[in-house]
Amino acid sequence: MSILLKLSPHLRESINTLLDTDVKLPAYLYEAFLEAMNRPEVVEKEAMENISDIHKENHGCLEPKELEQVDPVTAPPTIELKVIDELSRWATSEEGLQLLRQGGHDPLRYTTIALLSGTEMYIPASELAKLKAIENSDKFNPYLPSYLSPAPPSIGSEYRDLMRTLSTVFNILFSIIGSAGAVYVASVTGAGYTREKGILLSILAGVIVGLADGVLIVLYTRTAENTRKDQHERGRRLMQGSGGIPEAKKELEDAVTGQQMEKEGVSTSSVTSGRRLQLRRRALADTSK
Repeated sequence: MSILLKLSPHLRESINTLLDTDVKLPAYLYEAFLEAMNRPEVVEKEAMENISDIHKENHGCLEPKELEQVDPVTAPPTIELKVIDELSRWATSEEGLQLLRQGGHDPLRYTTIALLSGTEMYIPASELAKLKAIENSDKFNPYLPSYLSPAPPSIGSEYRDLMRTLSTVFNILFSIIGSAGAVYVASVTGAGYTREKGILLSILAGVIVGLADGVLIVLYTRTAENTRKDQHERGRRLMQGSGGIPEAKKELEDAVTGQQMEKEGVSTSSVTSGRRLQLRRRALADTSK
């Protein structure tokens, strides 16, 4: 896909100056300049029709009502970046320098930096809608807890996890080697044991320290895993919302059944419904009349 640039007033003036004078431009540059200068502002109808499909494919970042309120997209006059590059190459060549100086033009005005100053890149409406939809799909949802965020882990978080794991491994190795060396030196020089006994004691100390570190790591990992499971379970319950509650629904059905039986004149003292036994009272008839 070619890169399009909006025709800024400065760029339009530079191109019009070349077209209005007798400077003999290359044929492809002359045709490209005429097409760009005579191109009117058009409404991108096809782009507007594709915006709705793009949002649906990317799980939409606009509601249907908002899509109906989107104003028609007007495409401004544009020119391809490669045409500007070709003009700059031609203006800095020997032939271009000679022709520009003969026409009374400043060659420095047609360098790439001078031509692109104040210009903006143009992105079609369909491509812009696709980029916005992709951006919104990866954006953090502020209405969800952090453990329910669909955003993938970043490179920084993965790097920190890796460094944390490596530091844990090195700490375990250093603690084992350091404790074993300290026990060996203390047993040989301080306690007066033989070298064989010192080596045996150092190995025993290293094994004990390694087992202790392993137990601590297992306990920490198990605690972290249980915490993560609890968070996911709590998030799942929050996502369920206020759905149907079986107990409340059954109580409501029992109450409706009892009312219907009272209307029909059934004078049973008990109503069995499933496993529950409900006793209902009825008003006594007035016998004083």
